[in-house]
Amino acid sequence: MRRSWLVVPMSKAEQIAQAPRSGADVIVLDLVEFVADEDKFAAREKVRAAINTVKAGGAEVFGQIDPESLHADLHACVWPGLSGVVVPRAESPAQMVEVDELLSGLENERGILPDTLKIVAALETAHGNHAAYDISRASRRVWGVTLGRADLVMDLRPEPSNEIHLMPYLMQRLIIIAGAARVTPIGAWWRAPDRGLLATPENTYHAAQRGRAIGFKGAMCLRANQVEPLNRAFAD
Repeated sequence: MRRSWLVVPMSKAEQIAQAPRSGADVIVLDLVEFVADEDKFAAREKVRAAINTVKAGGAEVFGQIDPESLHADLHACVWPGLSGVVVPRAESPAQMVEVDELLSGLENERGILPDTLKIVAALETAHGNHAAYDISRASRRVWGVTLGRADLVMDLRPEPSNEIHLMPYLMQRLIIIAGAARVTPIGAWWRAPDRGLLATPENTYHAAQRGRAIGFKGAMCLRANQVEPLNRAFAD
């Protein structure tokens, strides 16, 4: 069961230590969104130990990797205990094939059973959303797709620029594409309806309920207090 996906920056040792107690089904060890460039080398060095720390709490572990640093990030992330990787700014089938090939080589090198590691493609640009079906079908490893809401809205400016009208369409479209491609649709992390603030636990729960109603099977979140509402909303 992968209801809640808690994104934890690899540059935040305290958050990594607390992650196993969050109750999240999946912990996403992030090397991209919340790690400054000057901290990335040190962050990569810590991933292997972080996988063991998180696994001890019972959660699955995914790594969030930078498409512009595939080799370095995958070599840092792929160790026994990893379940897969999240690829932000996914834009093409060729990108998924490249990740697949690198994962195959690292599985062989590091004693991981072939085809163990899965891919979640995060669609954060207009190009990525346009190619969503082909991205989803590019590799047998692609298990799920999600939207990068804030990045996508920025990429689509100046028109259309109103997230309130844009996102329901894109989210429903993602459900259809995921169904056609036979992959799992994962919701974006939930935000409050005003000022772009992170959603409260109550707002997270209601947003997740709406997401489940249209077909999402789980969701990303950024704060540990959003995990329980996601688990509750996506409970069987």
